[in-house]
Order: sequence, then structure tokens, then C-alpha cells
Amino acid sequence: MKFQFLWAVWLIASFLGGAAAYATEVKSAGWEVWQATSYTMEAGEVFQFRVDYSDLPLRRWQLIVDGGDRTCDLSVLRLKGEELVYYKTGESRHEVSIPWGRDEELVVVLTHRGRSGSIAAKGDQPAAFLVSLLGEPRDQVLASYSYHANRCLEAFAAGRRLEAMDHCERALASDPQDSEAKVLLAGFLRDDRYFERALALVEEALAADLSSEMQAVAEGLRADMVVLLAPLPPPVKDGVARIEKLLSSSEHEEALAVCEHLLDGSLELDAASRSRLLLLKGRCLDQLGRNFAAVDAFTRALTETREKAAQAVIYCYMGQLFLKMNNAAQAQGAFTIALDQGLPSGLAVRAREGLQQAEKLLQEAR
Repeated sequence: MKFQFLWAVWLIASFLGGAAAYATEVKSAGWEVWQATSYTMEAGEVFQFRVDYSDLPLRRWQLIVDGGDRTCDLSVLRLKGEELVYYKTGESRHEVSIPWGRDEELVVVLTHRGRSGSIAAKGDQPAAFLVSLLGEPRDQVLASYSYHANRCLEAFAAGRRLEAMDHCERALASDPQDSEAKVLLAGFLRDDRYFERALALVEEALAADLSSEMQAVAEGLRADMVVLLAPLPPPVKDGVARIEKLLSSSEHEEALAVCEHLLDGSLELDAASRSRLLLLKGRCLDQLGRNFAAVDAFTRALTETREKAAQAVIYCYMGQLFLKMNNAAQAQGAFTIALDQGLPSGLAVRAREGLQQAEKLLQEAR
């Protein structure tokens, strides 16, 4: 393929500071203090304040509370989803790394403990606590998207593809107009060969305002999918789009009915079209638990195409089906062929995971 989504996300991850920045906790060294305030508190006193995205327009920042030789309790609550980000008691120094995105807001609650470690012990004196908010240098601020879009990039760079895709779905569930999330989700769908749905998301995103790097990714995806979709005749292309939409909505019986209507109808199908429809039929049957019928559909799909890229995808789905059927030997063979012939990045991840699982089952059976 001329455009690989893996490269696209790597480009974005690099632009946002490198994959390693997502895979490890951010440390304070080299960061700039955006805000720092010293609070003098009586023993037992509770102090609360809020931080929102307009205060720190960053993708990640760090909260540090330092009491010297005095201890305090600290809790950090993310208002979005009422998520408790951090809670520790009786510490003289707290460091909290906070992933961040547009429209985020936190409530920070600080409680001063006396020297004895208990709240408001007799004879305790006031104590000063330095609260610092650290982030990237102001002249090097990196792009920050929505919270879930940022977490998608973080998870993908760390190799957690399914979690990354889930964050895209959650981003669009909370904001259907999140253009960056549409581009990222389109990349995953392209890798899974949901070309029509991916292209629709890209077109929606390009019609809105996108940052320059996301614009480049979206345009690359669109150019790639125009080529991928071109070989199918219009009636087949429309039918495939409908089948993929039904599959993505878990309407497997309806998707199968459309497949069979197109395969058995009056359309004169070329080999590429028949192979594509048989692949989709196999996936429908797989989801319906009709395993042997699915194997037959996948096998017929292989006989209809000589393109290695198409064969690789079919073998990947066959491997997943064989694994589900506890046929580790055939799963191993299917995944091996799929990886040897070349897969889109998302399916390659699945195939490698499936191959490892099949090999483990074979070792346990010896």
C-alpha cells in the first residue's frame, strides 16, 4: 500500500513528542513551571482548587505538591467521568502525571496533616506547601486534541491497538464532531478493510477544521482508499459498503443476506468482486457461529484471487477462525502465510498475536 496507517500514527506520535513519551511517565526534568503557589495551611485545614484546560493548554502535565518535612493528603479528581486520578495520604511530596485534552477540568484537594501524622494534632503549627504545575516549555507546546484522541495516540504508540481504537470510539461517542478522532478511527478501519466507512469518516473530517498534521494524514488516507476502492464495480461497491456497515453494527444475519443476494443475483461479478464478497460472507458466518460454512467461504474466496495482499487478509481471518475452533496447527499455518504475504498494520498485529497463541497451544499439547 502506498500509505500505511502505522506510518501516519508514527508521524503524529513523533510530532507530539515521540512514542517514548507516551510509553513512560513524564518526569519533571526539562519541564517549565507554568504556575507555582505556596499555600500556608493550619493543621487539619483543607484547601481545594480547580485546573482547567485553558490554564494549561497541553497534552500532558505534572502536578507537584512539596511540603518539606510536613505531610499532607492529596486527591485529584477528573470531572470528566468523575475519575479519581490520584489519592494518597500522609506524604511530604506528591508527583502526579496527568494526561490532558480539550475541555478537561480537575479538582485538587489538599489536606494538611500535623507533625504526628494525624489531622489537627494538639500543638501543631501552620505549614507551607508549594504547589507547582509543570508542562512543556511555552515555546515548544505540542498539539493537544480531545482527551480520548490523545489517549488513542498514547495507546497505539505503546502497542495497545484495541485500546487505541476504543478511545477513538469513545471520543466520537462524547463528541460526534471530533475531527481528529474521525481521522484516527478511519486509519484503523482502513487497516481492517472497512474501506467505505473509513472513507466516509475521512471526508467528514476534511470538511471540518483540522490541524496541519492531521490534514496531511487524512489526505493520505483518502488517496489510499480511492485506489483500494477503485477495482469494484459500482453495484458491488455499494453492496460492500452496506455489508461492512451492517457488520460494524453487529447485524450479522442482515449482512449475510446482502452477501448472498449479490453472490447469487444477476450481477456479472469479476473474480476480485467475488473474492471480496466471499470474504465478507465468511466473516458473517464466522460471527454467526457457522464455522465450517465460514471455512468454505474463505476457501472459495482464496480461489477467486491471485493478489497476495488480498490472500493475506483472507488467511488472517481464516487463522482467527481456526483458532476459535481450537485447530492450532491450521491457525499457525494460516497466520504464517498471512504475515509472509504482507498485511495492513492493524491486521498484522492481530495475526502476530494469533500466531503466538497458536504456537503456545501447540507447545502445551506436546
